[in-house]
Amino acid sequence: MKDEIITEQTILKGLKELVESDKRLQKQIAESDQRFEKKMADRDKRFEKQMAKTNASIEKVNKLLGGIANNQGLAAEEEFFNSFVKSMRLGDIEFHSIERNTLKRANGIQDEFDIVMTNSDLIMIAEVKFKFHPKDVKTVLNKVSNFKKLYPQYQHYKIYGAVAGKILPQETIEKAKNYNLFVVAQEGNNLRVLNAPVR
Repeated sequence: MKDEIITEQTILKGLKELVESDKRLQKQIAESDQRFEKKMADRDKRFEKQMAKTNASIEKVNKLLGGIANNQGLAAEEEFFNSFVKSMRLGDIEFHSIERNTLKRANGIQDEFDIVMTNSDLIMIAEVKFKFHPKDVKTVLNKVSNFKKLYPQYQHYKIYGAVAGKILPQETIEKAKNYNLFVVAQEGNNLRVLNAPVR
């Protein structure tokens, strides 16, 4: 009988040690988890800080590039406007007046027109870009449509749109031709009409 008690005591003692060992192991695992979570939190903070710096740098570059693009666009507008003022012509059409950056808002519509040239029966609306991308050609049609809505007093005039750019990819020229728009390029100080719509 004494052997059984010792065996039971041994088993109880072993179980007690096993429980204690499990508690120590659980404590070590919990401590290890806490250290790991702290390391991950520290790493995440460093990563977020680095991402914030990177995003700030990207934002600065975007502003710089946007500023350059805006400056190029403004320079192109200035050059085309000055050339139009000098000639007051587009191909064989003579104009009597010219306006630049005309902004109008009426009836819930607002639009700005880079260059508007008029004579007694015809209006030409030129959209000017440093590089005129093919996707931008359709905006000229929208501008012509908006002009008609914003200036109903010109309803009896023929109104044409024009694409004007220092850089005109062939796809842009083809799209503009398909939409029956003037295509105007700059050659030195002179303007060159690459496409004149049928009037």
